[in-house]
Amino acid sequence: MNDEFEDKQDSSQVQIDTPNRLPELTSQQREIYQSLNSIGPEVAAYYLDGIRILDNEDLETAASLLTHVAREIDGGLRDILSSGEAKERIQKQLTKEVLNELGDYDELKDRKGHIASILAALGIDDVLVSLSTDDVRVNIAIRWINVSTQFHRFAHRHGAWRVTRAREEFEVLWYEFEGILLNLVGSFLDLLSRLDRIRTYKEPTREIRSTLPNLLGSEERRAYFFRKLEFPTWLEPLKEDGWFDPDQNPMPQESPDQSGYYYSPRWHALEYVVKISIHPECPVDILLDIVNAITDESRERIDNGRTDLETVKIIGTLPIDRIEPQHITFIGAALKSNQKYGLMDQEIGQTILPKLLDGGKQELTLELLAIMLEVRFVDGRIRPIMDDHWLEDALKIYGQTIANLCGVEALQIALTQVRALAAKDSSVFHFIHPAESDLSRLSRADYSELIVSFISSILQSAEPVSITETIQSLLKEPHTIIKRIAVKTITDHYSELKRLFWKWEGNPLDEVELEPEISQLIQVNSHTFNEDEMEQILQWIESTQY
Repeated sequence: MNDEFEDKQDSSQVQIDTPNRLPELTSQQREIYQSLNSIGPEVAAYYLDGIRILDNEDLETAASLLTHVAREIDGGLRDILSSGEAKERIQKQLTKEVLNELGDYDELKDRKGHIASILAALGIDDVLVSLSTDDVRVNIAIRWINVSTQFHRFAHRHGAWRVTRAREEFEVLWYEFEGILLNLVGSFLDLLSRLDRIRTYKEPTREIRSTLPNLLGSEERRAYFFRKLEFPTWLEPLKEDGWFDPDQNPMPQESPDQSGYYYSPRWHALEYVVKISIHPECPVDILLDIVNAITDESRERIDNGRTDLETVKIIGTLPIDRIEPQHITFIGAALKSNQKYGLMDQEIGQTILPKLLDGGKQELTLELLAIMLEVRFVDGRIRPIMDDHWLEDALKIYGQTIANLCGVEALQIALTQVRALAAKDSSVFHFIHPAESDLSRLSRADYSELIVSFISSILQSAEPVSITETIQSLLKEPHTIIKRIAVKTITDHYSELKRLFWKWEGNPLDEVELEPEISQLIQVNSHTFNEDEMEQILQWIESTQY
């Protein structure tokens, strides 16, 4: 069957011209077969066997055999396309008056379950309303009911002593059944209609679960179905059926239009998980199992940027006590990926980081912070693995909270990064005049300026007595930028730390590279200098070497 969602690579499209396997089919039979195969190969196989029986004139029990085939197709379609819940609801509507509208009451009164499943398969939920309107589905339903309720008359022997039923007795019924099938798989049960009907079931039936891989054989149908599916009760069955297994994560594909350029295909089933993860009735244990399987470090990583982003979004919805170190490790790998999506940085800065901080998760926050502050050198320039804008935004908004929760541990992570950068190229810090401890004053800050300011802000918010030894140590560091940060901190806590300045070994004014911070310290606090301190300043000025 043709519809706008078919494509040439659709795995549900079976090649039906294979020699020596399939009977010769008319165009209508071909359409029926293709569509039945998209629902379930077994139903389609029964249909082909029915045609083989019809074509074989040597079968004396053809009528009985055809009947059995027709019943299997009929039952299979009803099982797949109707839910037990809808069937039960409709069956209650099948009063004597309604059955008389659908056929002969005496013949139908004992087949209410069968009739209800036909109506449910056609999406006729309110029988009275449909009967009172010009709903064309009712005509199909009446024909289907009339044909299928006659099958039992041909299915078994009508007496071992009698002549077998002639095929002609059932042929008329078979061709009528084919006409119904053509209508069913054509204008009424087209693929999108089936998917729309299936997704309204609160839970998938066993039959639906078994046929779903065939119905979702094409990329377009998977996108359509999972975008529309809204019930969290589907999550566990879909997981059990393997829709969220990590090996379903699509590999990056080379662009057909641009050689050497790769793009990340969508994992539509996982997009459903993202959507359902914020539902109040979403089963968290199932959600966690899905995330843990994808982030399992023992598995070979598939570098799909879209999947990475969807997974990080799911992690962001987990209860804080269910977020684990392997999730943070995964986030780090996602940030470093060549396939990274820009929204990844936003998700980390606006969702993951505040969630960890709000939950008081110090160790996980420190792990994430270390990842966020990582850099690469590309063509001699610093390139943070996290986008500059979102890194600055995160540190401005949550820098103080990080300092409050993580204190000296966060300081050491940032200092380690500064030391590494200074060792590689100290010139990246030369333009900073002076170091700034108020992150809110920065605008579109360079990474080096941002991390120096972050360190200074942590030290500014710390209790002076707790950082005295740290500042003493920083003043002895070989890297100038570290010393500048230390001097800036003395300025911020001058009353408590001023002795570190006045006991300077040598002349601080000779430290040319420290000039911005030394000058700031003197200017800001000169009004507090006593006579001895003023005398010391004058001596330093007179003895300075520049």
